[in-house]
Amino acid sequence: MILHRALQLFGIAALLACGHLAWQASPWGGEGWSRPRLLYAMAGAVSACALIAIGGLGVTLRRQQRMMEQMRALLERLQDRGRG
Repeated sequence: MILHRALQLFGIAALLACGHLAWQASPWGGEGWSRPRLLYAMAGAVSACALIAIGGLGVTLRRQQRMMEQMRALLERLQDRGRG
């Protein structure tokens, strides 16, 4: 769980860094439009979004696993009541 949250935090930090790089590639944050820098920033943003998604999938899978364990325990209790 901690690894998944760390992946998400690292992805958010990388996304912010890519946003800063994209800002520097624009006329407002730099000297003018820099296509290579903008392309580099967008490629990094895709990777950062992938890290965020992978972390989210891990958190969701762990949550589902806990719910399955609770459902199994409930099913066992109901079966024991039916027998006894």
